[in-house]
Amino acid sequence: MKTARCSQPRSDRAHPTQLSLALHALKEAILRGTTWQYEKLVDLAVNAGATDEQIDLIAHEAIEALFARAERPVTPRSLTQLASPAHFRR
Repeated sequence: MKTARCSQPRSDRAHPTQLSLALHALKEAILRGTTWQYEKLVDLAVNAGATDEQIDLIAHEAIEALFARAERPVTPRSLTQLASPAHFRR
């Protein structure tokens, strides 16, 4: 993780909607496992006014969602989706 940042959002930073979109993009990247985008998306969120606490909360929520998905039982329907040719990359 990067060094600590100021906890107080500056008034000259981006609009709150941009902050919400940046945090959502970060959460989605974590859920998809696109770790190569993580640093860029954290920087984007910080530039939109996110605090370290907000970024940590989003990461925590995403990790909780990953664990919740992992605890779901495998059904015949989900098994066929996992076994589809499009799922495997060569």
